[in-house]
Amino acid sequence: MTSEELFQIGVLQARRGDLLRAEQYIIAARAQGYDESSSVYWLVRVCVSAGRFHSALGHAQSYLRRNPSNWRLRLVVASIYEALGDNQRAVRELESVVRGAPHHALPHYRLAVLYGQLGAGHERAARHLHAYLTLSPAGPHAAEARLLLENGRDRMPEQEVAPKSGELVAGSKQP
Repeated sequence: MTSEELFQIGVLQARRGDLLRAEQYIIAARAQGYDESSSVYWLVRVCVSAGRFHSALGHAQSYLRRNPSNWRLRLVVASIYEALGDNQRAVRELESVVRGAPHHALPHYRLAVLYGQLGAGHERAARHLHAYLTLSPAGPHAAEARLLLENGRDRMPEQEVAPKSGELVAGSKQP
């Protein structure tokens, strides 16, 4: 069988709900040279669906060692760590995403929420809530971000509330 055929069987098995078999076929496809990015996407998806978070992390981290700037996968890895209750690692992954791809809104929001949960400092959380609102003022979490800021839990000094264009995202001090 070709790597393409193995991969397609793996995806079909995943869609049928046979997640272990799906993983086996996708691993076999990858071993025969199938596109690594697509393989890793499906391997992580299959393992998370099966509740095998550590396996998903293994596949993702192996790929990220060779492709460290894959911010979308890092965001997934942060979510997996969060699901496992390892919020410190989730924070590290999100901080990495925010440093490497500061123009993405969702990592800022997620980082702010985790900072709030961990008691990491209201200024840190507020900085990222403001970044989220700057990048996505009508985004799916905008109302919640505004509420968190208005309630004073994450209030920043007045001069930091309205930064110069681009300053908050690209030039702000990272935690």
